[in-house]
Amino acid sequence: SSDPMRSIEASEARELLRSGLAQLPPKLREAVILRDLKGLAYEEMADQLSLPVGTIKSRINRGREELARALKGRAR
Repeated sequence: SSDPMRSIEASEARELLRSGLAQLPPKLREAVILRDLKGLAYEEMADQLSLPVGTIKSRINRGREELARALKGRAR
């Protein structure tokens, strides 16, 4: 027995997140998705993307900051 209102809110939250992610530059979007949505470790990401771990961490941080700004602007 699922709550219809909760289902609608979850759907709206997913759409807001998709929209925010779409606004990110591809490199930042990829880093945020791999880390926060797929749960990859920094080392796994570095191997997969052939990048240093420091670059991975930087992209994740910048991506999260830009995503937060995008979501904050849409939530108003």
